[in-house]
Amino acid sequence: MSLVENNTALVSVYMPTKDRLELLKRAVSSVFSQTYQNIELIICNDGSSDDTKLYLESLQPEGPVKAVKILSNESPQGACNARNKAIDLATGVFVTGLDDDDKFLPTRIASLVKHYDPNYAFVCSAMIWDYGKKQRVIDKKPGVYPLSSQLSYNEATTQILVEKERVISVGGFDETFVACQDYDLWTRLIKKYGPLKRIAEPSYIINNTSSTQRMTANPKSVLGYEQFQAKHGDLMNWKNKQNQDFMKLRRQRKRYPLYLFISHLCSGHLIAKTRYFVGSNLVI
Repeated sequence: MSLVENNTALVSVYMPTKDRLELLKRAVSSVFSQTYQNIELIICNDGSSDDTKLYLESLQPEGPVKAVKILSNESPQGACNARNKAIDLATGVFVTGLDDDDKFLPTRIASLVKHYDPNYAFVCSAMIWDYGKKQRVIDKKPGVYPLSSQLSYNEATTQILVEKERVISVGGFDETFVACQDYDLWTRLIKKYGPLKRIAEPSYIINNTSSTQRMTANPKSVLGYEQFQAKHGDLMNWKNKQNQDFMKLRRQRKRYPLYLFISHLCSGHLIAKTRYFVGSNLVI
């Protein structure tokens, strides 16, 4: 892996986009501002009805980005279809994703490549949730997380750095999923290639402001967890299943009853469960 050690391996950034032109410009700018010096950017326009097409037609490589490749779906096919098409076109040793409403911090790719280790399925990092008036760092505990942990919680959160051939070997994103497609793909990679590696440096900002629409509280997100459990449930123990139930409850923003909270305490994730129990039962 001398290319990795010398920080010269080409990294392909794949980005689906649909009707978010101003946010897209910000996301693209964050790729152009990377400190890592060997990047290609692949954007798939998933049937946008705004001026995204005109913007993409005028887009040229800038900074460390050596090439910009544009794909288009005439009608929307879904973000995972767009991601798969972009990954198929990628020529980098590594691929990593960026959603069009999020952005990279400048050291994002450099830090992931630096910490990449082929003995693990992939490398990921802590994330920054941006709520507008405040930000919060999540999943900031570094370490190695096996399949048993991943089946309880998406330890890789939303994006990773991984060898392209590994993604291809497990079939890419499952386009039949209505949500949790990333959770499913990361889990399949762990199944085949071993535990994930997480670093503490947060370098990806998740946009959770009014300018975007996240899956939180969306009924599709709950269905995504059900699809995930149907696909991977044969490997889950009782702790994994309890944690899956908790995540579905939290996504629905339902009250966390005391009896259920107590019964879930033995399966871990105590801080998250306690915080949600208090918040969901708080009467103002």
